[in-house]
Amino acid sequence: MFLYRIVKLYVKTGLFLFYKKITITGKENIPKNKAILFVANHQNAMMDPLIVATATNKTMYFLARASAFKNKIAAKLLNAIHAIAIYRVRDGVDSKALNEAVFDRCLDLFNQNKSILIFPEGSHDIKRQVRSLRAGFTRMIIDYLLANKDKDLLIIPVGLNYSNTINYAKSVHVIFGKPIHARQFFNKEKLNLSRANLINEVHYKLKKITVHIDDDNYESKYNSLNEKDFLEPKATNIKLKTINFKTKSYKLANQKKIFFYYLMLVNSIFPFVIWKWLKPKIASVEFISTTKFSLGLTVFPIFYTLQSLLVFQFFGSTFALIYLLLCFILVFLSTKTR
Repeated sequence: MFLYRIVKLYVKTGLFLFYKKITITGKENIPKNKAILFVANHQNAMMDPLIVATATNKTMYFLARASAFKNKIAAKLLNAIHAIAIYRVRDGVDSKALNEAVFDRCLDLFNQNKSILIFPEGSHDIKRQVRSLRAGFTRMIIDYLLANKDKDLLIIPVGLNYSNTINYAKSVHVIFGKPIHARQFFNKEKLNLSRANLINEVHYKLKKITVHIDDDNYESKYNSLNEKDFLEPKATNIKLKTINFKTKSYKLANQKKIFFYYLMLVNSIFPFVIWKWLKPKIASVEFISTTKFSLGLTVFPIFYTLQSLLVFQFFGSTFALIYLLLCFILVFLSTKTR
């Protein structure tokens, strides 16, 4: 638990320096001392669980695909942040048998009034829409309600709305919706109907707190919006129903106050060289932001520390500490003024 808190604090600090602004709405909808299943849309790879987990004071567990645990270093980090491996047929293992243990662990966590985060779309996609939900997430809900006849399970929808899912120094709006009482949609005599009702209700609630652009004429609708629109789902979803898509709107120009960014670029030249080398190797666009953030958590602090040691060799400890502090102040100014 201590390691989890340390990692959470470090990641939260990193997110503060990576995003220009993180707005959190609806924290009053999260009750204390209750078993909670958080369900969120999934656009931005590992950034999504990190943002949700650091947006509340809850100790949160989340399901992640088992293939992410293959790397030993990644596995240690994922375990430290309470990730639970979920297996798929494509992983080349007996996924059904292994997932039985996963669901048993989830039920045990719920029985301890713990919180679990899942992404019921099943995969990430950069498109600005809530996709169809996989039925698998209803398994743990149904199992819990069957095993605890006198208890309810609260489902809290989470809308993740990024002004830009790829670039650094952008903004994100996290919206926690009102709790869905799972037992209201549960009928032990009609489990298939219960699953369908749960899927429909969660999908409906997620669409209310997430910018949702239908597939029909998607590109025209997307191009008619700007970065501020993507942060305000309620107003934007109304706008999408009335806007004239024949007239292409503009994207927000964001050219002001980039002095600190270029100053940081000069001061961080080697980490940026590493980024330029890594960028072409990123398999999918959804992982661009995650890769940038990972470099920010690891390579940048190491590089600044090494540079500070170099300053120490020539000018002493006072100047080295001042320089190290200025490095992080420069990152802060670069992020918040872009």
